[in-house]
Amino acid sequence: MTHAFVHEHLQAFAKYLYRQDFSDENYDLQCIYRSIVNRSYLSTYLHTREWIIDNGPYSDVKDYANRDIGYHAAILEALKFFKRYDVRKRYSDFIDLRVDADYDIVGIVTRDDALRAIELADEICSALQ
Repeated sequence: MTHAFVHEHLQAFAKYLYRQDFSDENYDLQCIYRSIVNRSYLSTYLHTREWIIDNGPYSDVKDYANRDIGYHAAILEALKFFKRYDVRKRYSDFIDLRVDADYDIVGIVTRDDALRAIELADEICSALQ
């Protein structure tokens, strides 16, 4: 399946942002850290979705769910089908981190959270080779 994004490029961009020496005097670090989490998550979502479709009997991730749920939740259902429980747990943790980064406008996303997102993306994508 062709996407507007190449998942490896998104992850490389997240790592690039993480390696930069942004000062909080000149940059909104929340914007940067949240962007890292978001780009790493999207990279992982695209890779995982494609892996599931390529390795399973269905042409759509949602076909693994018995009910009408979103694609992110459907990926968790599909990972159960493949008995990828270790990946499923990490992916579930990643969803929580991404939801906090994208929607919790009061909470603080730290540099450690950004690094955790990069690590989760690398772990999950490596496990699904």
